[in-house]
Amino acid sequence: MKYLKLIMLCCTAVLLFSCKDDEAQRRAETVKTAKQNDSILKVISENWRFNVAPVSPKVSEYLNPWNEWRQYIDEISQKPTGSLTAYKEKTKNIVSKSQQLNNNIPAFYNKPQLRSRIAVLITKTQSLSTYINVDVIPDKKVISLIKEITHETTALQNQMDELVRKSEIPKETGEEEMLKALDTVRMANPDMLPPQSQTTTPRPNPAAIMAGRNRT
Repeated sequence: MKYLKLIMLCCTAVLLFSCKDDEAQRRAETVKTAKQNDSILKVISENWRFNVAPVSPKVSEYLNPWNEWRQYIDEISQKPTGSLTAYKEKTKNIVSKSQQLNNNIPAFYNKPQLRSRIAVLITKTQSLSTYINVDVIPDKKVISLIKEITHETTALQNQMDELVRKSEIPKETGEEEMLKALDTVRMANPDMLPPQSQTTTPRPNPAAIMAGRNRT
């Protein structure tokens, strides 16, 4: 009985020491991860810049009623401060604002090519949020995605500018009237119409057929 109690006591002691070792290891890993992320946070903070140029005045006129676009630009323009938690919350908000760009798009800009660029932008913001929320943040990937989001936002604005430029291209003066005049001339002069490709098959002569039969 004494030996049994001694064995149980030893097992309990081993388990306690094992648990303490595991707990100590977990704490050490947590401290190590925290130190890594502190240095990573410094790098991210130094590179957290979405350098998007303002849109042209003409584009801005069409963007005035699109509150979702203005909110998205405001969100990426404001740099978070403080802890890593602030950056995680910021990326969450950027994802939300980018997704809302699909709402209330002005009719002038509601085109497939513009929606395609919005879809790409949303994917980039979601990737940024994913990478910044892992235990050990890959700072190089985060910095790369910041640049990619900046590029896609600029590309989206360039697409808007292109739509405005195309809408301002003047039509050829008198083009429609000229086409109508050509149609009138063709109808008045049938000889101008292209010849028919099909030939008319001559009808058989009954008298010639009977003569041929009498000779036989």
